[in-house]
Formats: sequence, structure tokens, C-alpha cells
Amino acid sequence: MTEHIGGDEDITGVVFDLDTFAVDDGPGIRMAVHFKGCPLRCRWCHGPESQRRAPEVILVRDRCAFCGRCVEVCSHGVHVVTDHAHTRDMSHCVVCGHCVEECPTGALATKGTEMPASAIVERAERMKPFFAHSGGGVTLTGGEVTMQVEFAEAVLAGCRQLDIHTTIETCGACSWEQLARLLPHTDLVLYDLKIMDDVDHQRWTGASNRNILSNAKRLASSDVEVQIRVPLIPGITDTEDNLSDIFAFMRDAGLPSVALLTYNPSASAKYEWIDEPYALDDGAIEPQNANEMEHIRQHAISSGLEAVIG
Repeated sequence: MTEHIGGDEDITGVVFDLDTFAVDDGPGIRMAVHFKGCPLRCRWCHGPESQRRAPEVILVRDRCAFCGRCVEVCSHGVHVVTDHAHTRDMSHCVVCGHCVEECPTGALATKGTEMPASAIVERAERMKPFFAHSGGGVTLTGGEVTMQVEFAEAVLAGCRQLDIHTTIETCGACSWEQLARLLPHTDLVLYDLKIMDDVDHQRWTGASNRNILSNAKRLASSDVEVQIRVPLIPGITDTEDNLSDIFAFMRDAGLPSVALLTYNPSASAKYEWIDEPYALDDGAIEPQNANEMEHIRQHAISSGLEAVIG
């Protein structure tokens, strides 16, 4: 067993993407490590391929040439290909990767790779000049980082030992003990708040928000810098009532900083990758325009908060 920085056992985790030039996941140029697995099922989720903990094979249908090579190499009968259609029975898929290797157009890809913490830390170390120049660092995002808390802790601790700025992005749907375990190794927490009404939160995300709000209050009393992030989903999270409740909660909890995230309509295409329907009527939903975003920002400012767009 190899050793990572700090001398502990080199813990592995499942990562579905690693962006070495991220600019929207904390200050400066960052290496964003996307963890696989999330306890929520937000119906607007921009990364549905992140929700399941295990690796999975996606199909980007507009790249498929209907050549049938995946059918030939798959011994489990997952793929059915005709001249104009490619369907799959994923209940039979064992993620062996043979179909991905044979696909000539890149229509098939595996999302989710097991990686040792040391490999991520070593890659971050090679990027230190870029971090130093831009004020950047490493961001662990999701999925949800607290679902792989030991792995996250190992990566954060290794980066901290190299004096690399560390950030985690979390939905807060975890125990306080899980979240608190990461804080000693974290410089900045990006914390999502979506819907304040618990019944509506369960309807749109599949889970209660009680633990999320409790953790947010406790986080406000920690020594770690916190920025609340609010994804603005038209008619769901961006309503006047919901935003007023979020801003009031933040003010009362002592969480003064909020980032307002414009709705991103490109999410729907990713649901085809995993053979699931997009729950929102994407054709009827448009992102907030500049005037609407500024109105929301002023609403936050008038509530006593520091607010930025994006």
C-alpha cells in the first residue's frame, strides 16, 4: 500500500471529472475535483451523472454512428442498435468498459474512476505556480464531497500541507460530524441553499432540508470562510417568497455572503446520457436576464447581505 503526504494510508475515492482550469469554483484558477455520489435528487440537477456513487457508462446519442460495435463486444446484452436508434438495458451493465473501448466516435464513456488521494494531491502540487499567480487552489465538489468523507479529508489535508488553498462545495445534506471532519483542512466552504420550505424541498430535491439548515447554522459559528450559493431555478427557487426566506435565514444565522447562480438550461442534454427524462419542461424555462439577476442581487443587499452574481 502506498503512502500519501502525511504518512497515512492512501485512501481511494470515485471521481467523475477533474477540471484543471476551473474558474467558477472558488477564487482564482482552480483544480476542481468532482466526486461521484449525491444524497439529493434535485430535479434540475446540472450533473445527473454525478448522482450515483458507482461508475457508470453514459451514451451521448448525437455522437453515435449506429455501427453496432458495442453490441458485438458486450456479453451482457446491454446494447440494442438499429440503423437509427441505440437503446440500452443498464440493469445488465457491469461497467466492464469493453463497449467504451470499441466505440469509434466517443459516444460511450465511463463516468466514475477510482483514484488515490495521493494522485490528486500530486497533480495539485504540479499546478502550484498557476494557483500562486491567480490566488487559486483546489476545490472538491460533486456530487457531494461528504459522501466520501475519508477520501475528501485525505485530499484536503495533503493540499494543506503543500500550502494550497482548499475549498469544498457541499449541499449540506449530511451529518454535522461528517462536515466538521473536513473543516480543519478547508479554507472556504461553498454551501448550497435551495428551498426553505421543507415540503417543497422534499418535492424538488427528494430530501428534507432540516439537516441542511442545521448544519448551515453551525457552520456560521466555525472559523472557516463560508459563501452561500443559491441556484436560481425559474418558478422554483427564484420566487420572491423563497428568496426572502433564504436571505432572512442567512442574516439571522450570521452568514453574510451569497452567490446568485443563474439558471443553466444545458442540463437537460445530460439526462439522455443516463437514459433518464429531464423533470423540468426545459423548452419553457429560460435563464434569468440581466435585469432580473440585478433585481435579485438588490433584494439580497437590501436584506443586509453581500451579494454577487455567478
